[in-house]
Amino acid sequence: MTTREYLFLFFLFITLLSEEVCGGEGRSFQIDYERDCFSKDGECYRYIAGEMHYFRVPPHYWRDRLLKMRAAGFTTVQTYIAWNVHAPLGEYDPAADLIDVIQFIRLAAEADLTVIIRPGPYLDAEWDLGGFPVWLLTRPHMGEQLRSNSTDFMRAVGAWYGVLLPRLVPYLYSNGGPIIAVQVENEAGGSPPCDAAHFDYLEQLRALYVKHLGEEVVYLTVDGDRARLAKCGNVEGLYSTLNFGAEGSAAKKFAVQRVTEPQGPYVCSAFFSGWLDHWGFPFNRVSTEILVAGLKDVLEFSDRGASVSMYMFHGGTNFAWGQGARGDFNKQISTNYTRLWGKMTSYDYDAPLSEAGDTTPKYMAIRDLLKNYSTIKPVPANTTKHGWGPVEMRRIFDIFDLVRLAKEISGTFVKSKFPMSMEEMGQLHGPVAYQVTLPDSVSLPAEIDVSLYGDRMYLITVGENNMVKVQMSSRNRAAEVFKVSQRDLLLLIDENGHSNSNNVRYSNQMYQKGIVGNVTANGHILENWSAALIGKLLIPDGPFAGPMAGSDRLRSIESMVNALRKKISSSPVKYSGDFVPGWYSGEVRGL
Repeated sequence: MTTREYLFLFFLFITLLSEEVCGGEGRSFQIDYERDCFSKDGECYRYIAGEMHYFRVPPHYWRDRLLKMRAAGFTTVQTYIAWNVHAPLGEYDPAADLIDVIQFIRLAAEADLTVIIRPGPYLDAEWDLGGFPVWLLTRPHMGEQLRSNSTDFMRAVGAWYGVLLPRLVPYLYSNGGPIIAVQVENEAGGSPPCDAAHFDYLEQLRALYVKHLGEEVVYLTVDGDRARLAKCGNVEGLYSTLNFGAEGSAAKKFAVQRVTEPQGPYVCSAFFSGWLDHWGFPFNRVSTEILVAGLKDVLEFSDRGASVSMYMFHGGTNFAWGQGARGDFNKQISTNYTRLWGKMTSYDYDAPLSEAGDTTPKYMAIRDLLKNYSTIKPVPANTTKHGWGPVEMRRIFDIFDLVRLAKEISGTFVKSKFPMSMEEMGQLHGPVAYQVTLPDSVSLPAEIDVSLYGDRMYLITVGENNMVKVQMSSRNRAAEVFKVSQRDLLLLIDENGHSNSNNVRYSNQMYQKGIVGNVTANGHILENWSAALIGKLLIPDGPFAGPMAGSDRLRSIESMVNALRKKISSSPVKYSGDFVPGWYSGEVRGL
C-alpha cells in the first residue's frame, strides 16, 4: 500500500470518528407550539415509548428486551437513572460507575429506539428511598430536606449531576445520539407545600440541567391528571405532561394538561400497564382489553395524536435491597413514624413483557394495535427456560456466629449508650443485631417495649440448656410488648426497603432502619447497647451488591465463623445454595 493510500485511510478514519462523536449536525428535537407537536428535524413527531429500567434487568438481557420493545411498535425507551445505584457511598464518590447507563443508551440506539431519560433526583419508581442514596440519611435533618431547595440537599444533587450529566452530552439527539428529552424530578406537584421554596427547588434543578446539557434540550415534568398537581409541578422552561391509567376518557385527562400548557403536544409520560405490588397483598392486574382500549384512545386523541410512554413495558426485578416501601401516613406509630408496607422483590407490574422477559397475550395485543400507528418488526424468541433440579441448601452460620465475627472485624461492631439507627452506624442495607443486658434493677420476667424499629424484629433470648426463644414482630403490626425471663437480649432487626413515597417530608427517623427510638424494660429505658452490623459484614461496598457478591465471600465468612464457632442451636440461621457452582443467586432470610 502506498503512502498516499495510507494517508487516505487515516483521514477517512478520523472523519468517520468525528461523525460518530459529533454527528448531530442538522439534527433537532424541539417543541413546536404552533403545530401542537414535537418537531424532530423539522417534522411533526409523536413518540410511542415503553418504560424499562436498566437497573432492574441483568445487562445480559438488555438487548433482548429492547429488541422486543421495538418489535412491538414502540419507537422510544424511557428509563429512570437511579442516583443510589451509581453513587452509593457519597456525593463526591469518584468511583461512580456510569458504564451501565451509557451502555443501555447505546443498545437502545442499536435497537432503533430513541431515549427519554429521567434522572430525578427523586424517582419514586417503587425503588429504595425513591432513588436517593441512603447515605443522605446520615446527615442531620436531611429527611426533612429531601426534594427541597435546602443548601445541603442541593449541594449533594449538584455534585451528583456534575458527574452524571456531562457524560450524557454526547448522547443527546442534537449531538447525534438517541436522547430526545429529559424529565426533571418526578410528580413534584404531589410534594407539598406548593410554595415559593418549592418552585425555587424546581428552578434550581432546571438550572443544573441547563448548565450541563444546554438550553436546547426538551425538559419535561410529569404529574397526575389533576390541575392542582400539574400547576404545582411545573415552572418556566419545563414542559408539563401527565400520568394516568387506561380507564376513563383521554379527552378529560388531557384537558388538565392544557391548564398548564395551552399549546404544545399532548403527552402522557406514564400510561400504566398494570400496577405495583406489596408483600401480603393480592397481585394487581389490568386487563388487556381495558389497556388496549385506553391506549387507542390516547393514540387517536387530537388530529396529531398524543405521545405516550407505557409504564411499564417490562418491569423486571428489585434485586437485593432495591425495593422501596410505602409509608401508611394514616397509621402513625408516633409523630414521626408510620406503618410501612414493603414492595415485592418482583416488579413484574403485569407489564406486556413478563418479569422473565417473555412476551404475553397483552404484548401481542398491544403489538397488534401499534402496527396501525408505527412500524413493527419480527419478535425475538423468548429465552429458553430450564429446570434447575434440586438445590442443596447448606447451613453456613447462625446469628450468634455473625455477632461474634462482627466483634473481630473493624467497622462492623458498634457500642453506644442508646441504640443507634442502621444508617447512623454506617450500614446501608440489611440486618442489624442489637444486644443489651437488663440491669439488676429490672425484675424478671420483664416486659420489653420496642415500638420504633424498621422493619422486622426477632427478639432472641437463650435459656437453660442453650434453648433459644424467638419472638417476632413487624412494623406493620399493632404495638406489642414482649415478656422475657433472661437478662441478655438480642434483637435482630431486618429492613424491608426505605420509603419511596417521599411526598411528605419527615424527620430522618421516619426513613431510617434498625432501632430508631428507646427500648424499655418494665418502663425503664435500657442503656449500654452494642450492635453487630450484619448487613455490612455480608455485603461488599455498594447498595445492592449482596446477591451479586459471589459465593466466595460467603465461603470466606463461613471459614472465619468456623474458627470462632460455639454451638448454639435453634437461632436464626443463614442458608446458602448455588444454582450453578460459583454463582451466588440470592439469599433466604428467615428462621
